Amino acid sequence: MTDLSSDKINDLTARIKKNEGAFLTLIRERLGIIIHPHQKMDLHHTLLEACQKFSLTPEEYLHILTFSSNNSLEFSHLIAGITIGETYFFRDNNQMQLLNDNLLPELIQSKRERDEYTIRIWSAGCSTGEDIYTIAMMLCELIPDYKRWSLQLMGTDINAISLQKATLGRYTQWSMRTITDYFKNKYFTPVNHCFQISPQLRELVNFSYLNLNENTYPSILNGTNARDLILCCNVLIYFDNVSIANLMKKLEDCLVPGGYLLLGASDPVILKETELLQHHSQGLYFSRPAEKQWSPPSNPLLITSANTGAAKPTLVKTTLAPITDLPKHTTPELGLITKLMRESQWQEALNIIDKNIIQGKKTIFLLDAKATALANLGKLSLAIICCHESMSLDPSNKQSYFTHAMILLELNQLTEAETLLRKAIFFDHRFVEAHYQLGLLLFRCKNPEAGLKCFRNALSIAKNEKSDYPVSEFSNLTFKQLVTILENELVIYSKHSDKNNSDGAKQSPGHSSSSRPLA
Repeated sequence: MTDLSSDKINDLTARIKKNEGAFLTLIRERLGIIIHPHQKMDLHHTLLEACQKFSLTPEEYLHILTFSSNNSLEFSHLIAGITIGETYFFRDNNQMQLLNDNLLPELIQSKRERDEYTIRIWSAGCSTGEDIYTIAMMLCELIPDYKRWSLQLMGTDINAISLQKATLGRYTQWSMRTITDYFKNKYFTPVNHCFQISPQLRELVNFSYLNLNENTYPSILNGTNARDLILCCNVLIYFDNVSIANLMKKLEDCLVPGGYLLLGASDPVILKETELLQHHSQGLYFSRPAEKQWSPPSNPLLITSANTGAAKPTLVKTTLAPITDLPKHTTPELGLITKLMRESQWQEALNIIDKNIIQGKKTIFLLDAKATALANLGKLSLAIICCHESMSLDPSNKQSYFTHAMILLELNQLTEAETLLRKAIFFDHRFVEAHYQLGLLLFRCKNPEAGLKCFRNALSIAKNEKSDYPVSEFSNLTFKQLVTILENELVIYSKHSDKNNSDGAKQSPGHSSSSRPLA
């Protein structure tokens, strides 16, 4: 950092104030974050630090931010300065009591009664991961046989540096200031004046980059779909009322029927766009209403087998269209299906798909769309049947293998999922989503070097596609957004790879991350 004279600092401060409006607009447009009047002094301090750190004028810094990705050093500095990065274990005592005494035991009991041994929890805006690790500790205490379960815990944030720290799982005494000796001794090991979270706990949680301001969720592709519980604390305070209403609707859509949403005590609440139910029991929380009973149409054209095992089609080399090519729909109704899928309106799309299939219009497009919609709604067995139907029509259909792989990851069948992802890539070497998901899977299976290679392959492909094109037919994610995600994932996992290489010998032989599928 450059040492500047007081005159130079005064000049930079004046120019920052002059360009304040442009910085505020950029922050709002890129991140959806609103800087309130009482926060402007902190923003000015962050901008002044950046000018000193990078030896830039405010105008130069603004120009770089405008054209750089969110994971660039310059933008990362801005994100870190305007978001709350300070958190600690068992942070909100009332909320933790609510989870430990009510919500988690009720969820566990409900799952046991239905013989469903999967729990899916998402911490949105997780910072350095203390909240989601706290929930992981609770689950380990509440479920004596938790190793029989598939505990799918995920934390997301826009700050790649915070996610990198969360992935490493090493914390200072400040983060441990309210944790009891019982939890500290059971789940942490002292290391160089810090506390390293235990491997058993670290393997239960997956961390990923996600910008909540972008329309890329809910989706099975980033694990935000069909969540039993979402924790989103001290996040909505950054947004305006329109954005808050939109975010709460999207978070509701990410919940299973009956799922829970917990916010921070200071977060504003706008429910007008949602059907969320508000509850007061040891604290405020929300739930998604239980769904009306849904059943598939009794049409033999689609549901021909109850077999949910991995498909074993014959591999056939084909010449495939570029990933950016979209199908030439013959009717406006089929175009509407694509539109609804990209907007994550899975049930609405499913209704139209079923109507077409019942009318005898069974096509690969409809079967792939139905499999994707069902998977995102958490109806995994039915989704697998659709994948099999599509594969029977075209054994070289990469989308069927990919969707089937994503479902198997949800079912914790990692080996079978890896096989299907590799088959999808075999049929299309430029299948960017398959490269990315295979990379994530390889990291969970403790093969970080291969995982990084997959990330780099995906990044290379994405950078060579048209930035504003959707990554796939049923996704609203653009190649530009995927590039940002991949660049951030490389930041997060590169350090994690170094850590695994240095302490791999300390992990128990044969121990894998199979207790947690890809999220």
